[in-house]
Amino acid sequence: MGGGVFYMEEASERLTWGKAIGNGQTTRLWKDSWISLENNLKPMGPVQEAALDLTVADLLTSDLQWNKQRIEKLLPLFVDEIQCLQPSLRGLEDSFIWQNTKSGVYSTKSGYYVASLPTTNTPIGIPDTAFSWIKDVWAGKFSPNVRAFMWSLIHNALPLGKNLQVRGNLSAAACIRCKEEETAVHCFFTCPFAENVWSLIPLLRAVHIAANASLQEIVVQFRTVVCLPLVGISHNILPWILWAIWTSRNILLFENRYISPEETASRGLSLAREWTQAQVSTKQSTTVPSSSRERSGQEREASTPGNLINCLTDAAWDKMGKNAGFGWVFEGQSLESPIHGSMGQSFIGSPLIAEAIAMRSTLCLALTLGFSTLRVSSDNSTLIGAISGNIQSKEIIGIVSDIRSISSGFASIGFSRLHRSKNTVAHSLAKKALNVFSSSV
Repeated sequence: MGGGVFYMEEASERLTWGKAIGNGQTTRLWKDSWISLENNLKPMGPVQEAALDLTVADLLTSDLQWNKQRIEKLLPLFVDEIQCLQPSLRGLEDSFIWQNTKSGVYSTKSGYYVASLPTTNTPIGIPDTAFSWIKDVWAGKFSPNVRAFMWSLIHNALPLGKNLQVRGNLSAAACIRCKEEETAVHCFFTCPFAENVWSLIPLLRAVHIAANASLQEIVVQFRTVVCLPLVGISHNILPWILWAIWTSRNILLFENRYISPEETASRGLSLAREWTQAQVSTKQSTTVPSSSRERSGQEREASTPGNLINCLTDAAWDKMGKNAGFGWVFEGQSLESPIHGSMGQSFIGSPLIAEAIAMRSTLCLALTLGFSTLRVSSDNSTLIGAISGNIQSKEIIGIVSDIRSISSGFASIGFSRLHRSKNTVAHSLAKKALNVFSSSV
């Protein structure tokens, strides 16, 4: 295969899932939507054969910076857009994002909006077409017993009629409900009972299963299939409904008690909802709370007021040139005088990204200077909320992960928001750095 590369924006797809780049290793260069955080934008072929299996990591250097020369060779029309994306400098895994929200998290409002769009013949973009035991089973967002069930199902280890027949029990091959051969696909999808159950599940879009589809292929199909927002289930519903169908089948087989499709569907949805709510209620607080955290022993001693360093950061951003200036100030009783610093950087896509990079750079410097107890302040409430875990913003996922990782190097650290009127020194340093940097490029 040869020739140039042309590009297509698939903005009309119903499911607008994309990828936020961390280390780039799990995002496929040509098949995943990653160039834009807002639109389902993918580079399309023809592609040279040697480049077919490239991932976004192939566009990054060993220190996780963009390789401009490599980008210009493979994706020349998107050089600036790609360089404005912010990978994680500490190797965070790539993550799926819902492109219709600023946070990247699915919301009821955006879900209804996407569901209301007119249907098109454009193929639905599936984030990853390869089955993965880790992603699809062991790291799945469902309970441990359901994970074990899914493992047994895909490994043909469940006592279904077809599996028993293979093992020599010829009398048990028929489905207990319709007397057809009881394969896994039949039992859970094509049996009239199973079809009735699935017809009662309020999916955002229908799933059409090919006659010769394997279980692994079906599992991959369901990755991006979600229930309507009103149901209150944001995770993959497939394992829960399969578990409910299996339970109803066994009750009929061993107890001779019939569970209706309505009861089965309701049971599956209820289990999924209960588990989802339980995860929210038991979710641990972030490892970097908004107030200073102290550890034990010598670390608690290190966080005395005399060792506390106050750190103020700010950023200035030029929308036209996509340049930014960063400023920071370190103050504390242990310092003879405040330490001021600033720098500039290009390919900054938004003021929030600029603020986040300013803080990340400042924390790296604080470690280099040997500070152990830090109180960090910024006048950007979105950034502080993202670091504390109260909110998420898809454009700074990698940077926030880096900030949390760097924070583990301090004995005590806290983050807080302050009013802009109290951050004038860092703000002035950032504006000056922006002016100097912009005039030099």
